Amino acid sequence: MERSIQIEKQNKSSQNHIYAVCSGAKAVGKTWLTATVCHNLGLLKKKVLFFDADCGIENISRQLDIKQCIAYNRLFNGSQTLNNSVFHFETGKFDVVCSFPGEDRFDDAPLGRAQLLAGDLAYFSKSYDYVFIDCADEAGKTINPFFNICRNIIVLADADPSSVTAAYHKLETLKKIAAETRFHIIINRAISFEEGVQTYKTLLKAAEEYIKINLNLLGIIRQDSRIREAVINRSLLLNRYPACEGAEDIRNIVDRISQGE
Repeated sequence: MERSIQIEKQNKSSQNHIYAVCSGAKAVGKTWLTATVCHNLGLLKKKVLFFDADCGIENISRQLDIKQCIAYNRLFNGSQTLNNSVFHFETGKFDVVCSFPGEDRFDDAPLGRAQLLAGDLAYFSKSYDYVFIDCADEAGKTINPFFNICRNIIVLADADPSSVTAAYHKLETLKKIAAETRFHIIINRAISFEEGVQTYKTLLKAAEEYIKINLNLLGIIRQDSRIREAVINRSLLLNRYPACEGAEDIRNIVDRISQGE
């Protein structure tokens, strides 16, 4: 208990740089977005950590062919420390803590163990400029402690009505878990900026009226075939196609993050 109180006090001033990234639906591009934002910040000489809390099949280790994975059951049972689980992904200029693809240890772990690991991550985050937690689309209560250490939550959606509905329900759930958190929206795969803005306005109206939260539009990512090509080739967009529209949109998002917007 005493250790938990100390961690909470120490992180009141350091939580602004911890972001949780999630979506309400599968295959919206959440893991790709998180990795690409981390890469852009790394290119700007920021010290960045990508923490994998989405231990599904298409997690970060699968998407970027990262071999330095860890067994998360060792993190949860205390046999391996978080500090000894970090791998510097030089290709992306950021650090990674990631699981083996399809491990799904977050659903299996006891809530108390998840709370301890989240506390360790909050403490460990002080050595980074930014920490991004890639959260599972569908997760039980084990993920909740990680939302609680974040001052910022990014919800990713696209213009498809089912994605908008799923994002709304995700926001509804998150409001109950982390009421003091600042909520951001990113619209992915928009045909145009106008479509992205309209999708955001639809979510904003529902969120303000029914959930009673404000949503910050962090950015819009336009449809770009180069993004899909980079994903298929397990490469980072800013390395493979640095001048494409998608890369420009990511840089605009990172600019807003860097400015604290």
